[in-house]
Amino acid sequence: MCEPYAELKKCVGRAIARAVASLKVSIDPEVVAGMLQEPPKPEFGDLALPLPRVSKELVENCGDIASLVGEAGSECVEKVQCVSSYLNVWARSSYIVEKLATALSKLGREYGITKKEKPARVVVEFVSANPVHPLHIGSGRNAVLGDFIARVHELSGDLVERRYYVNDLGLQVANLVYGYIKLGRPRRPEFLKDDHFLGLLYAATSTIVDIAKLKKKLETASEAESGEIRREIDALLGELFRIRSKLPDLVDSLLKSVDPSRDAEREVRNLTQLLELGDKSVVDAHREVVNRVLAGIRETLEKLGVFFDKWDYESDLVRSGLVGEVLSKARSSEYYMLHKNAPALDLAKLAESPELRELLGVPEHLEIPPLILARSDGTTLYTTRDIAYTIKKFSEFSADRVYNVVAIEQTLPQAQLRLALHALGYVREATSLVHYAYEMVNVKGLSMSGRRARYVTVDEVLDELAARVRELAVKRGVNLAEDVVLKIARSAFKYAMLSVSPRKTLVFDPEQAVEVKSGTSTYLQYTLARANGIMSRYGREVEFSELDSEGLVGKRRELALLIARFPEVFRKVVAELAPEDLISYLNRLAEVFNSWYDADPILAEPREELRNLKLALVYGAKVVIENSFKLLGLDIVERI
Repeated sequence: MCEPYAELKKCVGRAIARAVASLKVSIDPEVVAGMLQEPPKPEFGDLALPLPRVSKELVENCGDIASLVGEAGSECVEKVQCVSSYLNVWARSSYIVEKLATALSKLGREYGITKKEKPARVVVEFVSANPVHPLHIGSGRNAVLGDFIARVHELSGDLVERRYYVNDLGLQVANLVYGYIKLGRPRRPEFLKDDHFLGLLYAATSTIVDIAKLKKKLETASEAESGEIRREIDALLGELFRIRSKLPDLVDSLLKSVDPSRDAEREVRNLTQLLELGDKSVVDAHREVVNRVLAGIRETLEKLGVFFDKWDYESDLVRSGLVGEVLSKARSSEYYMLHKNAPALDLAKLAESPELRELLGVPEHLEIPPLILARSDGTTLYTTRDIAYTIKKFSEFSADRVYNVVAIEQTLPQAQLRLALHALGYVREATSLVHYAYEMVNVKGLSMSGRRARYVTVDEVLDELAARVRELAVKRGVNLAEDVVLKIARSAFKYAMLSVSPRKTLVFDPEQAVEVKSGTSTYLQYTLARANGIMSRYGREVEFSELDSEGLVGKRRELALLIARFPEVFRKVVAELAPEDLISYLNRLAEVFNSWYDADPILAEPREELRNLKLALVYGAKVVIENSFKLLGLDIVERI
């Protein structure tokens, strides 16, 4: 089995079941093993069993059960105490050492990693940020979470394909293309990355178009309405002035290029139609500007250590005819309807079934409106195109499961997507599509908006973290190469994104991210560097057959049990896709390791068998942290 903690719990479960049997009560040892918990403090034992969860009639016999377990003797149980309604169990050191040594010697660097018997084919689609500005910190969280999901499946033995969906249709991209064409496809200034430059162009264009729209609305507004419209215009002028402070020539040129007498909003909407129709001059400018933004995004992702197997363009999807096929199939569906004179699917009718809601993971109380498939001008909507893209992802990779890593605010569109697939006969795809939802990232004192170029970019965050790493290195008298600086900085970013449950809003604080203290990736990297340093200085294989079986005392025992738990932690994190649980476990492991390391000589230990035991613990901690880093995407560094 090679899972020391699971074996310990099964052994304790059998011991307790035998003791209870003498009281004429029958309990399943497997059930008991599953109910065993880790006590809140080491002085309460290694494992604890809450008797009320097993059987209420056992509670009054708690003391007798403890005595019977102790009297019967067991290869794994040293001592049992009854405290309130809990059985507190201390394991035999020899048993822990034997099981841990067997697992580490047999599995080596693969310790803790569970491979599936039947590997699956998995697609993870993530980031997929609109190509109109650089990746902001929210997209950064998406990138890190998507990469984590892909790593989890790869380490479990699955075949994984990472895909980026380039959302290059719609009004956002049309605004960027409009400004890009108006300025004659401008070059970026040398001091800006292309995605940063074009992000400012997009924001300036969107703001100018919105101001023009409001001014036109003002012409026919009543006196009561005009005051509010003027306030909106003033607010947008303030935004435009802020954007102009970054690139004055760009904004001034754009203001001269946009004719105030023309309907700028209509011209932008016309571009969306021309793009879907494949107008060559528009398509050329569109693909050029989109690829320029994507080049900057790719550079950012490369710095993060995140990569993709496929980049799928939404515009290519439309021109391939697959979206048209979806529309045709929808029109022949029993759920087809006209909603406000637009083609739609009546998904509320389908969602009336509680069983189907549960099958598709549609929240119980989520109201499902009709899914509009196309606008009155004939252009398709995002979710319609997403139906076609989902079919493509499943079919091209023969996928068993597809993940969409999408913000939690997209819960309704994602539910509509799964319901629509089911309605159109794609039942397997609907039931195998997973919405991995995550909450937003907040940065103190900032309200973000891509449309107004108000965001914190991933590039900025990585640069700030790298500067803090350099500053910290100087204070510690350490000379770090730039590649090491980047590894520490990006690991700090990833750790921050993964340390909080995806379902919770994350408040990012770069000031604390790279400190060498508990609760940071830098501390974990420091811990691993210490373990690697010990093993490197030792320079030989650990003698697992010659360990002091009674040497687990104090922090050594606590560390051994934590290492023994890793396979169980790995399985739980894989099953629940909960990176925060792995980070919590690692933080504790690092704290115990470092407090032990500082107080207990390892290589200087004169007794050979005890020295071997200590080295086995160092080796076990090293393997656990390294394998956890593989799951989380954190970097190993030799020196902090």
